[in-house]
Amino acid sequence: MGDKSKIAERIVHVGVWKVPQNPFVKINFDSGFCKEDNRSCFGIIIRNDIGAQMGFLNVEVEGDCLSVIRNLKENKRERSVIGAYIHNIRESRVIFQKCVFHHVQKHINGATHVLATRGLKRNEVTYLVGDVPTYALDAVEVDRR
Repeated sequence: MGDKSKIAERIVHVGVWKVPQNPFVKINFDSGFCKEDNRSCFGIIIRNDIGAQMGFLNVEVEGDCLSVIRNLKENKRERSVIGAYIHNIRESRVIFQKCVFHHVQKHINGATHVLATRGLKRNEVTYLVGDVPTYALDAVEVDRR
């Protein structure tokens, strides 16, 4: 009875990616980092209320890194390695009518997670507009359901 190593652990994912409400677009981001050779990769997807990319004035920014989201919401100086990026994003908010930041669970951010981790493994830089790499198609389809 005292041996807890025999108890199976089950992870239950709650929630799914949701389309933003018009007139908002949603910006999802994720990153991957390889400590061994000090490389990183960043994935970003911008979609509207039907999941398509387009011009925008109102944005929701979602990511699964709670510390980044917290730093984006706060107005204090960020002293971490990514401090300059946080500062630039905060300064860029003024170009939108409305810009909000939300923390989401990793599985809700699935498509950008695939972009970041696969891009890191492939050691590639990819910039696509109106398209998705073939290796991320399944994750995008899951988001649309």
